[in-house]
Amino acid sequence: MSAINPTAEKTSRGTAAVTPKYPGIRTTTNGNQLVSYYTEARLADAGIFYPITPSTEMGELFQLSFAQGELNVFGNQKVAIETEGEHAAQGGAIAMSLTGKRVVNFTSAQGILYGIEQYYHAPGKLSTMVLEVAARAITKHALNVHCSHDDVYTTLDTGWIVLFCKDAQQAADQAIILRRVTELSLNPGINAQDGFLTSHLERTFLIPEAELMREYLGRADDIIDCPTEAQRSLFGPKRRRVPECVDLKSPALIGPVQNQEHYMQGVASRRNSFVEPILDFLEEAYDDFARLTGRRYGLLSEYNTDGAETVFVSLGSSAENIEAASDYLAETRGEKAGVIHLNVLRPFPEKAVVEALAHRKNIIVLERADDQLAMENALARDIHSVLYRARKRGDISTLPRIFNGVYGLGSRDFRPEDTLGAWDFVTADRPRQDGKRASEGESFIYLGIDHPYAVKSDETPSLLPEGAIATRLHSIGGWGAITTGKNLGEIFGQMGAYIAKRDGHVDPDTGVVHEVLHVSANPKYGSEKKGAPTNYFLVVAPDRIRVNCDLRHVNVVLCCDPKAFTHTNPLNGMAENGAFIWESSETDDASVWERIPRRLRQEVIDKNIQIYVLNGFNIAKEATDREDLQYRMQGNAFLGAAFGVSSFLKDNNIPDDEFL
Repeated sequence: MSAINPTAEKTSRGTAAVTPKYPGIRTTTNGNQLVSYYTEARLADAGIFYPITPSTEMGELFQLSFAQGELNVFGNQKVAIETEGEHAAQGGAIAMSLTGKRVVNFTSAQGILYGIEQYYHAPGKLSTMVLEVAARAITKHALNVHCSHDDVYTTLDTGWIVLFCKDAQQAADQAIILRRVTELSLNPGINAQDGFLTSHLERTFLIPEAELMREYLGRADDIIDCPTEAQRSLFGPKRRRVPECVDLKSPALIGPVQNQEHYMQGVASRRNSFVEPILDFLEEAYDDFARLTGRRYGLLSEYNTDGAETVFVSLGSSAENIEAASDYLAETRGEKAGVIHLNVLRPFPEKAVVEALAHRKNIIVLERADDQLAMENALARDIHSVLYRARKRGDISTLPRIFNGVYGLGSRDFRPEDTLGAWDFVTADRPRQDGKRASEGESFIYLGIDHPYAVKSDETPSLLPEGAIATRLHSIGGWGAITTGKNLGEIFGQMGAYIAKRDGHVDPDTGVVHEVLHVSANPKYGSEKKGAPTNYFLVVAPDRIRVNCDLRHVNVVLCCDPKAFTHTNPLNGMAENGAFIWESSETDDASVWERIPRRLRQEVIDKNIQIYVLNGFNIAKEATDREDLQYRMQGNAFLGAAFGVSSFLKDNNIPDDEFL
């Protein structure tokens, strides 16, 4: 179900018309802020971290909450410590978690690797800490600070619980769910979301209520019943919710040297005593969270899977992109394309995966990782393994055919034509670029690049909702384009609340605002872009926006860069009757027309593109004498212009005086 304003809980028996006790508090923000400032900083006792892109903002926001003197929802002061490196941050976080505190760390990519030796000893020390990850590419042949999943994959053998989220709402919710499970199982956990594509994506979300956290989690110092026999052997019938293993008044022996006689026994005893109960804890935690909030996740999420012979399996933000393509295939071709997202990677949910996949004909596993020396990538290997085990047990008679796809490395654009290309390769025998086909035994494909193993559909639909207004910003890094885009997204979010209240789309019992306007705003980040061209993409629509890629079906272009035509085509992908607003000091039409390259003028005429010029720098100069601020405020002049040329105000019956 939609994560926004779910007024009823979905169950396997249908939809129960029950208003959830804690529906959430509406806000428009990005994933880092939702997970850190609105969630972890409100439930944790300590944050210990070191800045690394794209998780830096999470640490900064936790630090902000600490600096403002904010207590957590349990009335406790928090501690925020920025260490000298990721290795120290991870060691410090584990150590503090053993003193009975709820602890969080934020990291990505090399930050995980720098502290990787710290991960292995934490489960055996009964740490309950949570690591929030904005997944990012590991530096291989080149440095990249954008999204891949190979950093999360490096943690799969460390003994930590690993959850993955397909959007920031799930990331915030699973931060709470995971915290409950780490404290029941006495095993640390990792909560991952896509770097930039989720962590920096502006959307409208639901902030978890303080009372929800208090009821769902309880206090760290509560005395609870030990949930397993092994824990009762260690602690007796009851224990502190977050044990104080490092306590001078009652010291415990943890992490000693163990030689030949003892080490293996300790490793083996964790399997049945501590690891095997985790999935049961997770299922119970997901169920209780759904009961309280109406937001149901489970070990995995399924979409359009009923009767589907071929299904996609993916992790992270790609799942929603594939769901949009699944609907397109159903509407335009009458084909059933199922989509499965794994919410839990460790412990691997074998039973749930087998139940979801065993009766399929084809499984298309798409991964943001490329383990080129292995037979398959990590997720495909796990799926292959559990299905093979099911066949050996006699639970299934034939194995589905598994296809391996690699996409989106380093945030390479993942487009609708990529999903459709993968579908056609598997179901319609579409050849790869090298001419080889699935019918010839090939099962590996790349998506989104020019490569012999790549496939791409000839169809290039936008998959945006009907009535969407798509906006693209062209600017220069350091001129404030990112802030301009974020501001525009938040303004749209506030207008959504205004429209909903004006038109009566508010639950009378809870005051929950039903979402009538959806926003998706994301930048083309890159620290090296200061002084260089950059873009920002924003869509506002009456329905949820499920694609997250460069926009090539654009209604409005805000071109803050007066020299854009010298290095790019800012008209690329513009829709008919679109509006192009261009930074210029020119005052007559002929001069503006002459600045547009001759090869593009016919496109303007054919598509009836409306050209507007705006002297944003002059507007900024009137607002401030500081030259640096004039550059950063120039983009803000384009905010009002975006409303002036688009159909948004008319579509939503907002008079000019009310808008102003």
